[in-house]
Amino acid sequence: MYTVGRVAELTGVPSGTLRKWEQRYGVVVPQRSSGNYRLYDDEAVRRLSVMRSLVDAGWSAHEAARHVVADVAAAESTLARPAEPPSEDRFETIVGCAQDFDVPRLEQLIAEGFADIDVVSVVDDWLLPSMVHLGRAWQRGRVSVAGEHFVTAAVHRRLAEAFQSMQPAPNGGPRVVVGLARGARHELGVLAFATVLRSRGVAVTYIGGDLPLEAWVDVVRLVEPEAVVLAVPTLEDVPAVREATEALMPLATVLLGGAHQAEVDGPRHLGHLAGAAAATLATQLGAVS
Repeated sequence: MYTVGRVAELTGVPSGTLRKWEQRYGVVVPQRSSGNYRLYDDEAVRRLSVMRSLVDAGWSAHEAARHVVADVAAAESTLARPAEPPSEDRFETIVGCAQDFDVPRLEQLIAEGFADIDVVSVVDDWLLPSMVHLGRAWQRGRVSVAGEHFVTAAVHRRLAEAFQSMQPAPNGGPRVVVGLARGARHELGVLAFATVLRSRGVAVTYIGGDLPLEAWVDVVRLVEPEAVVLAVPTLEDVPAVREATEALMPLATVLLGGAHQAEVDGPRHLGHLAGAAAATLATQLGAVS
């Protein structure tokens, strides 16, 4: 039998998330020690590990839990399926680039992806979905770590260029601080969000990834933004984001995006279409593009 802390170590699921999955979705039913502490058996560890893998693969927590509770063996088997949903076939080219380290083809693909003048469409219809597809290909062993980094780095460079090329917002307009909490390094989502905001006339202070809590507090106090936007890209980021939101909510309006935003209570959740959410926020703030 395992304690909550030990199960968190074994599965990579933070203890707070573990309890939420237990209470909200009934994924596991722990036993109790004589001192009324939760104890988990090997089957519970298996269920939580499968649940975590499904969520990391892009499933909603609700759908992942439903499959795990109904038939954990069947849910586990889905993780080994090599086939991707047909709707994702259009993103296969980027997987091929990662497999072959094909620089010319990747550069052409990125140029075509960024050709749409509507930044929201670029972000929501191509950029972020293609990165999710690439991540799933890596999880299934179809793409190496080096191949995934090769593509992600190229996309990041082009997105940073797009952000920098945007006309600066007029003085006196709304300001938003965008970045990631300590330890979080998956920047593409927040940079894409920041790029759409800037394209809509918002003055964006983009501070990137892995910013310590004290630095977050200092920036927000100095800039006094209308809003602060953080993301929760992975389950490992949940504790640091909770810590950051608790410290920042007394100072500014805090908004959350990212795959695991639902694991952090308190701030408003932006949903999973980063481009559309950024455009909506710009409108709400009264930005002039």
